[in-house]
Amino acid sequence: MGMADAGSVVGPPMPGAQEPGVHFPHSTPRGFTPKPAAWPALRPYQSQVGRAIIDSVLDRCGLTITVVMARQAGKNEISAQAEAFLLGKFMRRSVDAIKCAPTLEPQGRISLSRLWTRMVQADMAQRGSLEGGQAVRFGDARQVFLSAEPSANVVGHTAGILLEVDEAQDVDREKFDREFRPMAAPAGATTVYYGTPWDDSTLLERAVQTNR
Repeated sequence: MGMADAGSVVGPPMPGAQEPGVHFPHSTPRGFTPKPAAWPALRPYQSQVGRAIIDSVLDRCGLTITVVMARQAGKNEISAQAEAFLLGKFMRRSVDAIKCAPTLEPQGRISLSRLWTRMVQADMAQRGSLEGGQAVRFGDARQVFLSAEPSANVVGHTAGILLEVDEAQDVDREKFDREFRPMAAPAGATTVYYGTPWDDSTLLERAVQTNR
């Protein structure tokens, strides 16, 4: 299974020993380093994906990463741990990471709740806060959760470090191209598509084919 960077796709989970949560020493930017030992252990295939996402953000690579896994394979856990780690690293910078989902309720709220739980476990909650049920702040950095429903008003947001697309096979392609894709452009943010295979017409499949 190759590294999950532009040009490759993460496949179904492989058996193997578990590893501690996402924790990757990196010299810049300075910030708070979470205590991942309190997080659920990740399997090697999950850690590989998390490492690719974090490295792309911290090294300012701006990669487009496609994460294709079966349901219940742990995509959301990868995302939550990577988000918490990056909030810690960027806590002294006024930047947003954006995650969109087919719906805010329940999908976006579930992701927000999982992230907040990981922050509590990593002793980050005392310096963090929830904003309007739609964002998690840690210092000056925020993780924002948005609905990708066709009627949702999301104009005005900027993905300063990361743009994630949850269940990308269910996100409307036109909505994404018109309103979400431009969010990553100003800063050249890393973009991550998570999902399960469906058919050739989906946003996820288009991203997969572009990366091949």
